[in-house]
Amino acid sequence: MLKRILVPLDGSARAELILSQVGRILRREDSEILFLRTVNIPPFAGRADLGPLRHAEMEAAQGYLHAMTRRFIDRGAKVSGRVLEGAAADVILDTARSEGATLIAMTTHGRGGIARWAMGSVAEKVARAADVPLLLVRSFRRSPKEDFEPAGPEEVPVRRILVPVDGSPTSMSVITPAEKLASLYGSEILVLHVLTPYMPPGAVLPGMEATLPILHPAPPRAEEDEVTEKTAERFRHAGLRVRRLSVEGEAASQILDVCASEHADLIALGTHGRSGFSRWALGSVAERVLRSTEVPLLLVRGASKAV
Repeated sequence: MLKRILVPLDGSARAELILSQVGRILRREDSEILFLRTVNIPPFAGRADLGPLRHAEMEAAQGYLHAMTRRFIDRGAKVSGRVLEGAAADVILDTARSEGATLIAMTTHGRGGIARWAMGSVAEKVARAADVPLLLVRSFRRSPKEDFEPAGPEEVPVRRILVPVDGSPTSMSVITPAEKLASLYGSEILVLHVLTPYMPPGAVLPGMEATLPILHPAPPRAEEDEVTEKTAERFRHAGLRVRRLSVEGEAASQILDVCASEHADLIALGTHGRSGFSRWALGSVAERVLRSTEVPLLLVRGASKAV
């Protein structure tokens, strides 16, 4: 997963926050880094000749990437750079495929709400369609005043990785990438299984007319949950420290709450991959976690389905 890492940059300090994590990987792995800078000049009404503007933008982007690659080459890293034209999300996804990237690592630029932050549109589109694992680091952090402030360039600790699973092939697709990061950072793994809450016969949720079936009467004790045990065993074979937790409730909310209560530093989550006209689709659980989490997120798409 860490063999060839694509790092999209837009020239901003916020985008460069990912570099501390990339540098951390390079100190432990013989990875190759590909920096990508996109240039997208939209048409201007009444202006036919965009040549000079395009030339200036391309020249500035080339100079920026040259300086960035030089910084890493001087540290002995294997680094190259590309400047390409087009819409950022599409260029990132196409470059990841054409260059054989095994991981995309980038920061998010958006934030929203008092207690939640929204991803920037570019990161969100890449998250929905990337064919390789995607490591997202947010560009804002919670301040002591409980609002948000720009994150600093320091390395984000990864002492505990939360791995939500439900036994499906999609959720299990994250195991190998999570194992790789946990081995790299010396992290503890917390395997989480969220079960659908029990609803008695005839119960109806507000706003729903359909009668719900009887579901799980209660979450199993952690030591009796076969889903978490199967997953934990995979991590144990890799020599990692593992804990298991089974809870009841709505999946996305429980993932976010457990992440906070257990002080997880990263969430590793499998997503439902789809292709064709649903290129930008993402599972509802992953979508909510992706928009609301306050820690870095590793997203791994499951097997794609043609629709």
